[in-house]
Amino acid sequence: MNNSVSKGDFTVEEIESIIRSGELNSLRELSRYFYRTNSRYRNNIDFLASLFLYDTFITPIYDPKKESPRQVLKAFSNACDFIEALDAKNTFTRITREWLKTGIYYGII
Repeated sequence: MNNSVSKGDFTVEEIESIIRSGELNSLRELSRYFYRTNSRYRNNIDFLASLFLYDTFITPIYDPKKESPRQVLKAFSNACDFIEALDAKNTFTRITREWLKTGIYYGII
């Protein structure tokens, strides 16, 4: 039996060694490799990343003694514009996918 995953890729022994070592960078590289090459692995990560709905709901909280209705309405409108531009569903799904693949997310929202 050929222990190579495919020519030029990880061997079964290398995969076992990486898993046993627990070295994070190697595990992340292995996870990215499986995400690129293994449809079941990719489908599981994509499924888990899309489980959450990431629906947004903005509730204005204000003190009528300190803020005018006009100020609250302006702040509410700005918050709605920010959430709209953020595209929360796609942005957070992408972040969750990366987190599931590598265990961490480096980026700016």
